[in-house]
Amino acid sequence: MKTIVSALLALSVLAGVAGSASAAERFDVQKFWAEIERNAG
Repeated sequence: MKTIVSALLALSVLAGVAGSASAAERFDVQKFWAEIERNAG
């Protein structure tokens, strides 16, 4: 039982890291700053 709980915990942590990584890839810093400069004037 302890092994199953540990495996599920590890999987949830990995899923969280993978989700964060894919979110970071979708966020393009250059596009963000270009948009800020366009809106600024």
